[in-house]
Amino acid sequence: MTKRIGIPRGLLFYNFFLLWSSFFESLGMEVISTAETNKGILDKGASKVVDEACLPVKVFYGHVAELAERELDYIFVPRMVSIEKGAYICPKIIGIPDMVKANITAKPAYLAPNLNMREKESHDQFLKEIAANMGKPLIQVQKAWRSAMKVQQKYELDLLQGIYPEKVFLKRETLEHNGDLNILLLGHEYNLYDDYINMGIRKKLKQMGCNLMTVNQVPKYVQQLESRVLSRRMFWTYGKSLLGTARYFRELPGSKGVILLTSFGCGIDSIVGNMIIRYLGKMKIPYLNITLDEHTGEAGINTRIEAFIDLLRWRRELDEDNISTYGKYLGSPQRYAGIYGS
Repeated sequence: MTKRIGIPRGLLFYNFFLLWSSFFESLGMEVISTAETNKGILDKGASKVVDEACLPVKVFYGHVAELAERELDYIFVPRMVSIEKGAYICPKIIGIPDMVKANITAKPAYLAPNLNMREKESHDQFLKEIAANMGKPLIQVQKAWRSAMKVQQKYELDLLQGIYPEKVFLKRETLEHNGDLNILLLGHEYNLYDDYINMGIRKKLKQMGCNLMTVNQVPKYVQQLESRVLSRRMFWTYGKSLLGTARYFRELPGSKGVILLTSFGCGIDSIVGNMIIRYLGKMKIPYLNITLDEHTGEAGINTRIEAFIDLLRWRRELDEDNISTYGKYLGSPQRYAGIYGS
């Protein structure tokens, strides 16, 4: 009988789902993923996790809870410590297997291999744990992983070209570049691509005539180079990705702005987001910072986005010469003395 493994649609799902699903399918397994995030999934997750957890973790809990009730053999919740030499992933993602196991009792077994490439760039230990837990020959597991890595490379190339595969995003999308504004939508993939978390922000921006760019449209080596502006190396992989992308964006021509999506309660976002905002200020690039949590209202998001896009369009008009909104010269005696003109 074919064994079935469930993969939650949360956290690093949009980064690695094709890698993981191709890998397990090559081992002869049926891969099951959860549906798109909705209120029921979020509520279910929020009820099982501590209040201090960020919104994406609460969503992940909800997806795991959905899989916990199904007839599966495994739920895949890997411990992602590091995906590159000399860097770490988010601490909450590192601890997510222990957090989930302690709070969600599941019918299937949890498959939680440890991936740590900080000291040595190798998947060997990760694959050995999978082989041992699943009772598969190591050579078969290694072969399946090599095949899956080719699929992952194709996926990342598609994202660079603005192509979003249907298997991950449920419907095939492509980026269109026929708008009058260039917007960098900056944030972790679980915030960018989960339309329930971000309230469909990508669709909203496209409808407003914006050309969108995300971290996935900038090559990783470019992100690495641009992030080296810091006096010391940043040890968060996705922090480097966000900072490097923001700095690269400054070189693009045309009218532009940055919308930064951050999660309330995320320690890394609070530090890296502040760095990015300071750099955007120095580069004179307008930005809008939106903090997401389960209480964020769609009406408030819409108002802020519409106001930001309107301001960008007004800003580029050459004939605008209005009084500053903060009233720099309003009521000033110098104005009436003719210092600033009539």
